[in-house]
Amino acid sequence: MENYIESRRVIDILGQIPDLDFPVDIWFDSLKSVANVLSKENQQLLKVIAEQHPQSVTELAMLTGRAVSNVSRILKTLGKYNLVEMQSTKNMLRPIVTHQKFLVVVSNDQ
Repeated sequence: MENYIESRRVIDILGQIPDLDFPVDIWFDSLKSVANVLSKENQQLLKVIAEQHPQSVTELAMLTGRAVSNVSRILKTLGKYNLVEMQSTKNMLRPIVTHQKFLVVVSNDQ
């Protein structure tokens, strides 16, 4: 998994004309959706997962000072966009970061 963190995910908005120089990996419904999913807080969460390798959602919540329910909800959203995956270990789910670098491509041509 460590190699995936170094690779970049290209993000675009549905309805935009794709830039052929940047093959799109992840599509969002709107720029607002991108901003919500890749908020500063969520990027910090990804950083904690990548650097501290928590063994469970509960441990991640403790490391970040957030409620377990909040962390679980965010991880579910990040998983929807393939930014994290949940690995099952010893009856627990362990979050793994799949990508931590992003390039958001927004076309002005409509």
